[in-house]
Amino acid sequence: MRTLEQEKDLFFIDGSTYELLKDELKTTVVCPKDEFRGHAIYKNFHVSNCHRTWRISDYDYVIAAQPGWYESLPRDQQQLVFNEQKRTGSCMLLGNILITQNYWSRLSESQQQKVISFYDEPIETIDVTGLPERFTRLHGRFPDEHGGNCFAAALYGVTDEASILSEWIHDQMFTDMLERNDYHQVAQPAKGDVIVFVRDGVIVHARYMIDDDYCFNKSGQMFYNPWHIARIDKVKEDWKDCEVTYYSGSDHRYRTADMNAEKQAVYA
Repeated sequence: MRTLEQEKDLFFIDGSTYELLKDELKTTVVCPKDEFRGHAIYKNFHVSNCHRTWRISDYDYVIAAQPGWYESLPRDQQQLVFNEQKRTGSCMLLGNILITQNYWSRLSESQQQKVISFYDEPIETIDVTGLPERFTRLHGRFPDEHGGNCFAAALYGVTDEASILSEWIHDQMFTDMLERNDYHQVAQPAKGDVIVFVRDGVIVHARYMIDDDYCFNKSGQMFYNPWHIARIDKVKEDWKDCEVTYYSGSDHRYRTADMNAEKQAVYA
């Protein structure tokens, strides 16, 4: 089940706010920005994706507070911390509510899932009737944990190995696994190929071609990103600032050619 539960509350603040809060921080851990970026505990994978730390900017320190610290502050200092989360772009903010661990623990299970759903990526409504079951059963489904990304979804299409869906695959890992499965770049795409989007020489996105019109995709590594089937023309429009390349597995192309030949023979 998806959750925003974390060991500590993280608050992103600038230097001037740090000076104003010093008296309240005597027994609380505070990480300078550079140390936070490389911290294995305070910036672990789950925390980073809940906060979307890559989108948070213009801060000098991160307060790593025990649950309840924020609620114990005087009202004016709570407002100061709240304003800093809004200014820096923290995603543990929902309207006028700061989602602290105290706040989260007071919610019922259904309320927690409703809060999470506010962040969910919307997907296009399409008719998936007749498409392979291994993709339709995943269409619109959200993972329980952060991790699986677009590269993992594309590799699931290639390998039909469900365990890959939850993996956080990087670009070199992705191309290496394509190569191990005898997938290589081709000029013209076909069913069963992988569409790869490249920006400034770096692979930034990939999708698996279910057929000539539809592909299987996951837009990011967060549990707010569902696995889904998408129209290929819409995907290309969404990523029109990228160069598009295709990877094909020779085995599946030969199988497709053989099947087509058999069909032609039957109807000849």
